[in-house]
Amino acid sequence: MRPAGIAGLNPSVVLLATALLAFGCAQVGDLSGGPRDEAPPRLIAAEPPNGSVHFGADRIVLRFDERITLDRVRDRLLVSPPLDAPPDVRLAGPRNVLIALNAPLRPGTTYSFAIGEAVKDLTEGNIAAGLTYVMSTGSALDSNMVGGLVVDAFDGTPEKDVLVVLYHHEDTATIRT
Repeated sequence: MRPAGIAGLNPSVVLLATALLAFGCAQVGDLSGGPRDEAPPRLIAAEPPNGSVHFGADRIVLRFDERITLDRVRDRLLVSPPLDAPPDVRLAGPRNVLIALNAPLRPGTTYSFAIGEAVKDLTEGNIAAGLTYVMSTGSALDSNMVGGLVVDAFDGTPEKDVLVVLYHHEDTATIRT
């Protein structure tokens, strides 16, 4: 009498099925998850809204369209005019940034929080360059603009990715630090 395989199946069939499962299922290779994500995180909402006037909150929440991470916020966040104490900036969930203000704001002043270089998408590291949150403690947002071209003083060629900041004429300490 022949020995029966699993559940009465022919042992040759069981051996063949086992071999096919072992070699057919475990294939090493790159996953193809579609095209590479090249779009930076996009701000979809803010609380209070970007461009708010009569701002009186002690925190700002920025909501993005995808999962994000923060990178070197202390180095990259620029608040203008400068605050007496730097804000605490942290993730508040996978798509939100919380900016907690640690100093009182001046009345009748427009504040700008340039944070874009610090916000990156989680998967590819695309930077939300140029992202700025603006609000005013007064009844209107300042709308003054300064335009121009920054050139290298030695050879006169235009500079790229340069940050230009205006300071009050008596504020010399902040420029150095």
